[in-house]
Amino acid sequence: AASFYTIPVAVIAYTLPIFVGSAVAIVWVEDAVNLPVAILIASYAITLFRAVLAHASEFTQRFILQAESENAIRRDVLTSLPNRFSFNERLENALVDAKQFDQHFALLLFDLNNFDELNDRLGRAIADALLVEAAARLRKSTREGDGIARLEGGEFAVIATREIRPDQIRSLAKQIIDGMRAPFLIEGREIYCRASVGIALAPADGLDANQLLRCVDTALHRAKTLGTGSIQFFGANDDEAATRRHALERDLASALANDQLSLAFQPFLDLGSDRIRGFEALLRWQHPTLGAIPPSEFIPIAEETGLIHDIGHWAVKTACLAAAQWPRDLRVSVNLSAVQLKDKGLLDGIVSALSETGLEPERLEVEITESVLISDFEDAISLLQSLSFLSVTVALDDFGTGFSSLTYLRKLPLSRLKIDRSFVQDMLTDADCAAIVRSLVQLAHELRIEVTAEGVETLDQLDYLRRVGCDEAQGYLIGRPDRIDDVPGIAAKPFGQELGT
Repeated sequence: AASFYTIPVAVIAYTLPIFVGSAVAIVWVEDAVNLPVAILIASYAITLFRAVLAHASEFTQRFILQAESENAIRRDVLTSLPNRFSFNERLENALVDAKQFDQHFALLLFDLNNFDELNDRLGRAIADALLVEAAARLRKSTREGDGIARLEGGEFAVIATREIRPDQIRSLAKQIIDGMRAPFLIEGREIYCRASVGIALAPADGLDANQLLRCVDTALHRAKTLGTGSIQFFGANDDEAATRRHALERDLASALANDQLSLAFQPFLDLGSDRIRGFEALLRWQHPTLGAIPPSEFIPIAEETGLIHDIGHWAVKTACLAAAQWPRDLRVSVNLSAVQLKDKGLLDGIVSALSETGLEPERLEVEITESVLISDFEDAISLLQSLSFLSVTVALDDFGTGFSSLTYLRKLPLSRLKIDRSFVQDMLTDADCAAIVRSLVQLAHELRIEVTAEGVETLDQLDYLRRVGCDEAQGYLIGRPDRIDDVPGIAAKPFGQELGT
């Protein structure tokens, strides 16, 4: 009976006939000695059953605790979804089935693109509540049998083992994207999340867990690059792109130390005097084996790896050093990214660069884009106001391409508004673009903000900008970005004698 203590029913079934039979025998045989024997047997039975039940209860509790512990290891504490450990197990099982039984499945990687920004701006409590709601929506968007898991941050994975034709998987991914479009109502706030999905298929994209994860991660990166709501399958060309990206990521870390980075300067033309008023400093990377790497390719890598802080500080200091040698009526403009604005040491770095190079603060201009303001408006205001107090001027770049808001023009200490090239290029053939350019110039002047038009390539465009009162022009007609040795000579010549001819 003791050996069966983990199964109380077995103990009772094994011992009950013995005790019942003994009781019947004692009653049947009338003898004075039977009474103490009956008491002894009853005491023994009670003792045995109590011990067995106690052991059984202890065993059951231990078994429950062990099961709960194993479940906790495989569950995300916040969302109650399977975690990365559980996801890895399920992925390995799916790969085993794919190898042994020729079964196909799809791996989807889903990411809330702006989760880190929301976490920094709104705080961890709201970000956690957002993840809980996102997990609930993900459950509703996926199908029964799909293995979903939260990996880290705002990143989730789905293993789909049925209905895995590309059109069916794209439909599933679209359901996930659509499920996240509605605003998240958290603590009275409406919060919008931008989402992207990358997809890899097994066995087509690989039968190894690491390889498949690399493929889906590459697809997700491409989806995030293309913009909000993008869905991308891993493609044959992605292998080459991923290899190139990893190489650039590795080499960018040493590019600054090896003097591979440089600045090119593109001039601003004053439309009133036809003189150069300054230059925009643009970052360039000359790779020793791959040649010139476009900024659109290496700047995002620098932002994602955190290298943008060191590179940005170097760019500001180098631009200030160059401008300090120019005539004192010329300014230099430097671009700042959203990632740089989150750096608490950015302001000190700019002050240090001005101090070390001796450049007057009013000759330095920083350019920011609307995306910077969308991600962190309040912090951007604080930093830009601090720069304005130092007499550093602020320009809003690419105005009109994002979620343009008059709040930016009203609240920010802006000195300049840069009209995006897409409006300038079409303003002579598209009446709407012409009206936008004309209205922006008038509105900016009413707010005492100067206007620079980007992407000027023809004399007709230049003439139209003069007619509507635009202050400055920038573009290939004025001058291409280049290393400029004779800035004083270029600045001294009226437009047409050197630039634009």
